[in-house]
Amino acid sequence: MSVRFDAAAYSSEADYAALDPRARDVLDCWFGKPGSDEYGRDQKRWFKRSDAFDAMLRERFGVLIEAALAHELDAWLATPLGALALVIVLDQFMRNCHRKTARMYDGDAQALDIARRMIEEGGDVLLPTVYHRAFAYIPFEHDETVEGQREGVRLYTLLEALGLDRSYARSAVRHEQVVERFGRFPHRNALLGRESSDEEIAFLREPGSSF
Repeated sequence: MSVRFDAAAYSSEADYAALDPRARDVLDCWFGKPGSDEYGRDQKRWFKRSDAFDAMLRERFGVLIEAALAHELDAWLATPLGALALVIVLDQFMRNCHRKTARMYDGDAQALDIARRMIEEGGDVLLPTVYHRAFAYIPFEHDETVEGQREGVRLYTLLEALGLDRSYARSAVRHEQVVERFGRFPHRNALLGRESSDEEIAFLREPGSSF
């Protein structure tokens, strides 16, 4: 299903209210409910490894993840918030729920396709906060192509100018540097059954070589 947004008529409040309840649950879990103290703010849980948080996501959204991978939730692509919810499931929930396994990357291609189409049709700029936009763009940071990485740096640099914490742009630059150097993320090699080069093995011994 193609992402088609009517920017002139779009309302994030109306979009949120009309969402599939499952999509709304995804967004509330990740960003907080609109009007709550955490909404529109940086959340420590996003990038902190927590077995308890991962287990909660598996219990609440494990079935939903499989539905997303099977394209059973593509109707969500009709609005910006729905499309973002699908990106969260395919990119972030996959990483939490399948941490340290090859499956954690299974949703990346779908998530990147959604992110690209959101940008092409202007849905990204209609999202309600810079943190919503940050997660709409995160599939570029996870892409193992130089083109994708450069786009990620461009987008996060733009968001920094709009008030996003600068750590996001710094992270994007770091990801870009690794892919520019190796053409991939060496820390994924073991999980994906890829043989590491001597240079990659040496790199992986360095602090901060994994994301």
